Amino acid sequence: MSRNVLVVEDELSIRIGIQHTLTAEGYSVESYEDADSALQAMTERSFDLLITDMRLPGISGLDLLGRVKELYPGTGTMLITAFPEIELAVKAMRQGAFDFLCKPFSNEGLLIAVERFFNYRELKRENVQFKTSAGLDEMIGGQAMQPVFERIRAIADACTPVLVLGPSGTGKELVANALHNLSARNDCEFIKINCSALPEHLLESELFGHEKGAFTGAHKRRVGKFEAANGGTFFFDEIGDMPLSLQAKLLRVLEDGEITRVGGNTPIRVEVRTVFATAKDLDAALEEGAFREDLYYRINVVPITLPPLSERGDDIIKLMQHFLQLYGARHGKEGITISPKAQNALLNYDYPGNIRELRNIVERSVLLTQEGVVRLGHLPQRVRGEEPPAAPGCVEDTVGLEDGVRQYERERIIHALEQTGNRKQLAAEQLGISRKVLWKKMKDLGINS
Repeated sequence: MSRNVLVVEDELSIRIGIQHTLTAEGYSVESYEDADSALQAMTERSFDLLITDMRLPGISGLDLLGRVKELYPGTGTMLITAFPEIELAVKAMRQGAFDFLCKPFSNEGLLIAVERFFNYRELKRENVQFKTSAGLDEMIGGQAMQPVFERIRAIADACTPVLVLGPSGTGKELVANALHNLSARNDCEFIKINCSALPEHLLESELFGHEKGAFTGAHKRRVGKFEAANGGTFFFDEIGDMPLSLQAKLLRVLEDGEITRVGGNTPIRVEVRTVFATAKDLDAALEEGAFREDLYYRINVVPITLPPLSERGDDIIKLMQHFLQLYGARHGKEGITISPKAQNALLNYDYPGNIRELRNIVERSVLLTQEGVVRLGHLPQRVRGEEPPAAPGCVEDTVGLEDGVRQYERERIIHALEQTGNRKQLAAEQLGISRKVLWKKMKDLGINS
């Protein structure tokens, strides 16, 4: 682990003393007498910790801390201060400084403070590694998803915009969640907006906020989602549906880092990590003039493409088991299982709706089963690969409700028996009932073997 320390102190004796003390303990130390020299050194190489006196010639120590926090957020900071300046030092700590040393301080006190910083940094690094494994818990996947997981881990802590591509229902929002949870921003806001869910005039106000009186109904100032997400992550779902006029305004925010409320004139600085998602073909949208080329290149810095569920092999089984547990617990049917035939049908289905469709199918099946086992008959006909039987759909309107239900049940059972060659167990599984219930219904409905 690197332990590079930059010391800025205008008193020569103190500067040399700090450098000798830290160097003797194995730290790599550079020291300067003013902030300008220190900032120049930071442009040439990286430092883990900056220790600076509060009072310096030229730029003050507080101003130096502000510059370093803005330009080199990964560098820790520590202040050296005289006793009367302790209040200012505490204020600096609230703004991000790790600690302060009050003159005169001993070599032991210096070493304890510096070691405490590096211990803290190591704990933080271990915590990030833990989050890297835990932050993807919501995402289930095998071999086909490993490139996606690797890219998420690689870019989670960057400020670069991310564009998540993939068919509807493949889990694009889960990618945005993982990027936020694995980043250092995870204790800040994670704001989401669906660009297709709001009309243009409301979408602009949602994004940028508005001043009182900006339009009819604007009775008070409203903070927009960009301001609310400051320091955190902003997820734009269905970015391909954003109106062209708003695309231009969004581009300006991404380029300048400033927003202006609707009806206002004062620019407001925002620092937000943006994640975009769409199921649309943005290349086609560019050709049609429905999406701005400059915005496309601005948001498509790091793309993540999700494969359709039909290309994810054994992931279907993993997701199936996950949803069985989830909805079994939600609907009071813990321990629910799935029959081999139902599982085979789910494995052989194409899933045009991807994971969202599988989730809905499993929840429906959990609700329908009464025996703790999802059977073939609990699945929709499209999944079973069946054409709907003609007779049940032809119950005459003149038939009463009770008789109509009996007629429908009778025809469904006869249809299942015909399909299974009169094998009762198979027919029962197809209908989603037990063999015992099938025998009883056959008797009640006058169906002979």
